[in-house]
Amino acid sequence: MSPLKSDYLTDRPVGELLFRLSLPSIIGLVLQMAYSLTDTFFVALWIGDKAVAALAVAFPIQLVMVAFAQGFGIGGATLIGRYLGSRDTDNAGLALKNTLILTGATSLGLPALALYFLHPIVFFLGASHESMPMAISYSSVVLLGSPFLSFSIATNAIARAEGRASVAMKTLAISSLVNAVLDPIFIKTMGMGVSGAAWATVISQAGSALWMGFYLAKNSSLSLTKPYLRANFDIMKDIISIGSSAFVRQGAGSVTAAFMNRLLATLGGDPAVAAMGVLGRITTFAYMPLFGLIQGMMPIVSHNVGAAEDCRVLRAIDLSIVWGTVACLAGALPLAVIPSQILACFSSGETLRMAVAASPYMAMSMPLAGFQVVLSGTYQAIGRGKTAFFLDLTRRALVVVPLAWLLSRFLGVLGVFFALPLTEVISGLVSLGMFRSVRLKLIKACHDNRP
Repeated sequence: MSPLKSDYLTDRPVGELLFRLSLPSIIGLVLQMAYSLTDTFFVALWIGDKAVAALAVAFPIQLVMVAFAQGFGIGGATLIGRYLGSRDTDNAGLALKNTLILTGATSLGLPALALYFLHPIVFFLGASHESMPMAISYSSVVLLGSPFLSFSIATNAIARAEGRASVAMKTLAISSLVNAVLDPIFIKTMGMGVSGAAWATVISQAGSALWMGFYLAKNSSLSLTKPYLRANFDIMKDIISIGSSAFVRQGAGSVTAAFMNRLLATLGGDPAVAAMGVLGRITTFAYMPLFGLIQGMMPIVSHNVGAAEDCRVLRAIDLSIVWGTVACLAGALPLAVIPSQILACFSSGETLRMAVAASPYMAMSMPLAGFQVVLSGTYQAIGRGKTAFFLDLTRRALVVVPLAWLLSRFLGVLGVFFALPLTEVISGLVSLGMFRSVRLKLIKACHDNRP
């Protein structure tokens, strides 16, 4: 049997592979998040804090679309990685088709539904009378571009499953650069305001989608053969099960963001909502190295699970936990040491004051999150989607929502932010307790399989 392009995932040293696959993902994700920060920067500079609050209100809507695309992309990529690891190219191709079917259906249906109910949705997410028109303007345009975003996210995961992380990096670089060029033109020069920022985002996402379409057609090791829309419900079930954790991570994040926005709007109005929006985007940017690391780790783990290389699986997990924690510490440091200098680029006045006061709590939560995200990615890569689902739901919603509500009764706006590091402590203890048995089994299997 001829070697597959992805065989090196079971042959090369794990540390080298992790670095090689993670670095392009990290660069790509940093560039992708940079265009989100670019939107916030130009909107804050040329329109004001009300517009920043409008973007914060719209963010949970975007997260829902990302949640489905990431869920199907990671679920499909994990299956593809395991099939390629065991040299089952037919089922790998079938997994690709069903990933695209699921992604296409949701990226068309959900935005249509959201557009129909957009006014009550935006009000529920915390928009005030002042920020409501801008939130609707931004959200309606971004929703129209959801098919491009969803296709790009799902196919990026598939490219990484093939060990082609550089392809994913180039895709994200395209969208970031296009957005950075178009933002000032649309927002300032053409006077389009927040809708200009939204159109710049949609056009950049369309460019990414075209690039990934070309990759699948010409360069992928997977083949899209007829019939193109061949649904296999068993494979769809596996994709949804494995990807459910990614869906919960983003979907629960959307629900939690909506709850936080509503709570903050009641306690501190638009400045509090805008402060959460700015801090959320900055910390998400700081998390990108961790997320890129996970994207590099998952194909290594899934391939080596398929090849029964338990020692390599264990090595990949251990390295990822160490590197992920270090990355989170490095990301938290600037926000803890020089918050005013950073936040002044994206806010002013009362919004800046609130964001600076809340920044220590955001910084404290980051180092505690690193190993939890690694463990969630591990569960997805080994096919234990339900466990990853539970851990992400615990961390993203079940603990933080009641804690934020309770602490806000005593500490006001800052109580909402203080709930974040406390949540990481509680969910971290749960994660470690549950992973102990998995680690012991891997250690035993590694020892038993050694010559």
